[in-house]
Amino acid sequence: MNAFDTPIISGLAVLSTLVFLFNIRSFTRILPALVRCLVRWKSNLELENSLQLSRSRNLVAALLFIPFSLLIYELDLYRPQFLQQLSPIWQFPAVAGIFLAYLLLRGYLNRRLEMQDFGSQVFTAANRSFYNYMILLFLLLFAVGGLMQFFLGDLPAKNRILTFLVATYYLFFLLRRGQIFASVCNPFTTILYLCGLEILPTGILVIVAILL
Repeated sequence: MNAFDTPIISGLAVLSTLVFLFNIRSFTRILPALVRCLVRWKSNLELENSLQLSRSRNLVAALLFIPFSLLIYELDLYRPQFLQQLSPIWQFPAVAGIFLAYLLLRGYLNRRLEMQDFGSQVFTAANRSFYNYMILLFLLLFAVGGLMQFFLGDLPAKNRILTFLVATYYLFFLLRRGQIFASVCNPFTTILYLCGLEILPTGILVIVAILL
């Protein structure tokens, strides 16, 4: 029995999709700015300095939490071993709960390690750039994952390719966030911030998947 065979999970998927479509204008408004963030790291600062764009980005990121979690679950990209001991109906809520805890940890670290001697606007843009790139990652996985599901089905190669894609994309995001930090602080401080604000929470997320 798959979690999506249950009315609650299926209904949640349909509801979250409808809510996102209802707010599709916010998504189309920020999409060009998000694409520019792939090309230039400074575009993250420009997006954050625009009140309308940053609000639309925050709304879209919040609305995509459930669809993103559903997509990761459906593509089997994050399945700690302990999930096998749970009933299928509880597996997706467990994955979504882990992701929520991950976001809360990131937020906590961002507040605790906030820059004191550097530009607060730059620090905010660096922290919130995570949402810029995760929205784009959702689109990438939705397109590539759908195609691979169609052509490869449940072959193990599909999971390996998608995992490599996510890892490569995350490294690219680290580069962009590092460039934002490096615009106001020295390389050593940049590395410290990346370790404390990015590598630490993501490392915990990966360790949970490996050890549990």
